[in-house]
Amino acid sequence: MSFAKITDHNVSFDKQALDAERRNPAPPRVSRRAVLRGTAAAIALPTLDSLIRPSRAEAQASPPIRWVSWHIGCGVWHPNWDVTTFGTGYTLSPSLLPLQPVKGKVLVMRNLDNTPTCNSQGSHGCGPPAMTTCRQGTKPAVTMGISIDQVYAQALGSATRIQSLQLSVSDRTFSDVMYPAIYNGTTAWADATTPLPPTVNPQQVFDRLFAGATTPAATKNTDTMAAMAQRTALRTSVLDFVQTEAKSLQPKLAVPDRRKLDEYLSSVRSVELEVQRVSATPNNCSPGTTTRPTITNAATPADVPTLTTIMLDLMVLAFQCDATRVINFHQGNGGSSGFQSCPWLGITTDHHRLSHHNNDLARGSQLLKIDLWEVQQYAYFLQKLDAISEGGGTVLDNSLIFLSSEIGDGNAHDQVNKPLLIGGSAGGKIVTGRALDMAGALQANMFITLLNHGLGVPATTFGLLGNKQLTGLTV
Repeated sequence: MSFAKITDHNVSFDKQALDAERRNPAPPRVSRRAVLRGTAAAIALPTLDSLIRPSRAEAQASPPIRWVSWHIGCGVWHPNWDVTTFGTGYTLSPSLLPLQPVKGKVLVMRNLDNTPTCNSQGSHGCGPPAMTTCRQGTKPAVTMGISIDQVYAQALGSATRIQSLQLSVSDRTFSDVMYPAIYNGTTAWADATTPLPPTVNPQQVFDRLFAGATTPAATKNTDTMAAMAQRTALRTSVLDFVQTEAKSLQPKLAVPDRRKLDEYLSSVRSVELEVQRVSATPNNCSPGTTTRPTITNAATPADVPTLTTIMLDLMVLAFQCDATRVINFHQGNGGSSGFQSCPWLGITTDHHRLSHHNNDLARGSQLLKIDLWEVQQYAYFLQKLDAISEGGGTVLDNSLIFLSSEIGDGNAHDQVNKPLLIGGSAGGKIVTGRALDMAGALQANMFITLLNHGLGVPATTFGLLGNKQLTGLTV
């Protein structure tokens, strides 16, 4: 862990911890190379105990901790979202019923406040980054602050091959009340002026995870582009290059690791076939002169459920192979860039218009369907992580999956009683299986608590007003 080099106005650290790190800087961490390597692809593997040298076994005794910032748009329909009982014996609300299989590994928070970071006008513009930075952006100039996910990612440094992933199912954004449009569709901020926009194309995500092929840089690499085009045209699997190596490795592994390797390779193949099968529009991105090409195959409303599942499966694989430990996921954007319709739910009205419900029960019933579907996707992801054994628990146990929205209630455009879920316990450090009434506590102070106790980052301030840790969240 290295945090002394993070010098952003949005976060500060414990002075004693800073001094200690400057005296004894963390040694450079060498990423774990893939065991299986082919002529055109390298496969990142899950951690296999059989391959850990004795000298490294003690250092890897504690599994890595992962973080996800998960954004849902336009707030929620509170009459069906809010729990009415608290503690360990609480009852899931109608919107949260999909969490039942993982209820013991989820923390539900009610009455958490993020008000100082966003005004009621323009909430869909300033709200998404405020959800992760607890700071209000300026306009027309872009000025924000480092987001919690990037505090952790930068503290991890080169611990993983990919420092963080930013993913979305929509590339639509809009400028809300003259806030720059970048605020609307981006929750990851490397610093005050550096947003990290998400990727929408799942093929690009897969190539980055498993083929080592990032978006071409300013100078076009014809060999790389040709290799990518050939593999896409022939629909060959990256696994086809390593079958011989995989077979030779199997006898060297203990029985549990053989099962783990089989399970992992099967899941990679499954996701790759899924991406190839449903991606009807080819990847038309041109290398051009930029490192971030324009996404040209954004999903139509009918594609959203399939694209969401693919992205979630890729996120699981990214954590499973330790390609990254930090992900930002936009399940949907807010305001006018949100879902224009939800045909898979039988909803033809756009989400934003429905969110201005004026307490109309007919609109509320449709909002319930959207909220329920969003929580189903969250529960799907948590269950996938919980099915992967790691150390004495699961990958979910060793994660913090933070879900919220740019606003609390779409009708009020407020930051009071934000919808907020946390899946996973960061290796048992955060107490889950409960619902908590936060009684107006600041979200920024919750982040300080999670940084210190869950992620091992000794932050003392965060965001606009965060300056202390909250009690009751940790063991």
